[in-house]
Amino acid sequence: MTLAPTEPSFLTYNDRIQEGDTVIVYVTYGQMVPTVVKRGQTLMMKYGALRHEFIIGKKWGQRLSATAGYVYILRPSSDLWTRSLPRRTQILYTADCAQILSLLDAKPGSVICESGTGSGSLSHAIALTVAPNGHLYTHDIDETRTSKVLEEFKTHGLSSVTTAVVRNVCTSGFHVENDADGVFLDVPAPWEAIPFAAKSISRKRGGRLVSFSPCLEQVQRACLAMSAAGFISIETIELVPEQKKIVNQHRQTLEEFEEIGDAYPKERKRNAEGEVKEDSRVSTAIVFPYSQPTHTGYLTHATLLPVLE
Repeated sequence: MTLAPTEPSFLTYNDRIQEGDTVIVYVTYGQMVPTVVKRGQTLMMKYGALRHEFIIGKKWGQRLSATAGYVYILRPSSDLWTRSLPRRTQILYTADCAQILSLLDAKPGSVICESGTGSGSLSHAIALTVAPNGHLYTHDIDETRTSKVLEEFKTHGLSSVTTAVVRNVCTSGFHVENDADGVFLDVPAPWEAIPFAAKSISRKRGGRLVSFSPCLEQVQRACLAMSAAGFISIETIELVPEQKKIVNQHRQTLEEFEEIGDAYPKERKRNAEGEVKEDSRVSTAIVFPYSQPTHTGYLTHATLLPVLE
């Protein structure tokens, strides 16, 4: 059964694209363009021009021809939005976002406070996770970034599950108190915001706290502040994703080199006709591409237990 949304939304869509929907135009692996479909508009890109009229009515995931090539029209998700969003600040990528959601124990119905809205990468991931009956309260000290994220939430149909406020949580605290299930911090001095984070977490239900810091000095001070605020099970992790691919390489152990000299060992394999063939190559996994991003930051997480009354 297909639900017809009352407004364009990241949460519900028809099988076919309607005017006002946000689509992710997949041009190449490194280029994806988020576009709000409107009649009379034209998207200019690497493969020429694509009129929005040609997008309306098409199925999600369909391949469309532009004037100088073809593109794919994809349904937006938090991952695709992270890869294609307009960047106003440095952002958290999918690997970190996924781990943060897990550490926050975020789920439909959760109330999450976020500090450091930035470009809204993690904000969209949290909003889509806590919907339809949860809520995200995201805070930032910059009014321009906050207003832009508010516009995106409205365009993407996430206004009902999000609230974006201009506030310095390190001095003024969070928008809610004694109601949150989890708090995420991405601020220069997280130890200043941690006491306010403890106040925002529900005393009846308890909750989780996650802090993102790029250096260990911040982590050390944050851990001390968490312990002083009553948090337990404090732990810091680091995510270092690594892409690999399988290749055939000549491999030789020291024992084989001692026995047969500088020659490659051969494997005996049967082909489809049953004949035995010798192959000196073996399959192995190598890092590819050779240059990959490594350290992004440290994730420190802790638990605040509920208070028994």
